[in-house]
Amino acid sequence: MSTLSYPMIGIYTSGTKLTEADLQAVNPDPHKNVGIKWVIKRNRKSPRCSALTANFLRETCQSNTNTGLYADEHAIFRVRRDLQFPVPEEGELLIETQFSGANPADVKHATFLGIYPAVLGYDFCGKVLQAPPRSSFSPGDTVAGYTPTGLNRPAGYGTHQQYLVCPEDMAFHVPANLPPHHAACLSVVTMTAADTLYSIFKFPLPGTKDTEKTGKPVLIWGASSSVGLCAVQLARASGIYPIFVTASPQRHPLLLELGATQCFDYRSPDVVSQIKSALEQGQWSSIDYAFDTVGSYGGTGSAQLMAECVSEEACLVSVVVQRDPKFKMPIATPNRDCTIRVHGAPRPITIPARPSDYVRAWQALQWAVTNYGAGFQFPSVDVVSGTAENALEQVQALGDGTRGFGKLALEHPLL
Repeated sequence: MSTLSYPMIGIYTSGTKLTEADLQAVNPDPHKNVGIKWVIKRNRKSPRCSALTANFLRETCQSNTNTGLYADEHAIFRVRRDLQFPVPEEGELLIETQFSGANPADVKHATFLGIYPAVLGYDFCGKVLQAPPRSSFSPGDTVAGYTPTGLNRPAGYGTHQQYLVCPEDMAFHVPANLPPHHAACLSVVTMTAADTLYSIFKFPLPGTKDTEKTGKPVLIWGASSSVGLCAVQLARASGIYPIFVTASPQRHPLLLELGATQCFDYRSPDVVSQIKSALEQGQWSSIDYAFDTVGSYGGTGSAQLMAECVSEEACLVSVVVQRDPKFKMPIATPNRDCTIRVHGAPRPITIPARPSDYVRAWQALQWAVTNYGAGFQFPSVDVVSGTAENALEQVQALGDGTRGFGKLALEHPLL
């Protein structure tokens, strides 16, 4: 494991970086129309695609009514009702979207990481229309999951549209205990929390024999955020103790119920001294693991306040790139290389894949799926239906941090 350091930037990685010239190998036009004839030919080759599915694809491609949310070539967010019908590549599922989960990253990846033009969205729940040969998925299955990120992201990977494609290793069957609109919101935030706890902090996975209570305090800053809620519940399931968290006071009872040991008001002017005092009272020497799930920048923001509470040797993680090189940044998609263009960086940065870390994080996600409603849950999931314009407003408010508590799912088709 190493830290890939550019000036004032630290990103968690475990390999070498690619050069900007390497990006030329990426498809420069992911929005290109591949054409109806190719789609139908591909489906006729696949034994898992019925005649009914082929007819559906033909009619849908000809109608050209795939509506979605989009960041254009100027990173301006808008609705598009002329998106091309996505075509799955080898190893990918074609999915009709029922719900797409919204995340701040839907907006921030365009504005801060240069991922545009692109169809917005990463999380989804929907029905399989086409699956590869010998796949564990079949047409008609209800599945959820998430899609890859990075520069030159194919349009079909955007989930805030009526039809999408997803690598089959990033999807899972939705069990009866998991409501579809909750399933649509699960993957990105859970995988981000899992990458932190199990790849960076090296905590034991939930449900393993190593989950006896530890005496190693962890601090989760902004624990009522979606990533924070996941981190608290996963940490509890992994036997981590104590779990110190910050949040607004009205969220403290919920967080204690979900697994927090002690809660602090992050707005309190002496929150740092309160946390240090709690350490002394519990006779813990220091906090060696700290996770900023808010991701504010500079000054006295969440990351800086959190850093003041912990030891000099503490492992620090933030959900966004921090200027302080002590911080590592988790990623929800460590299964493949991810190239981004950080605002202010001289050139694109490639975060190399960490396949073994992905396997561990995926195991944690599957634990959450299996135990949903009995050990892991989202306390609040709001569903937005209706016009695409209203959906876009809600997603932008989420990205701006003005929408408030809870997860957001968009019901499809958007009008």
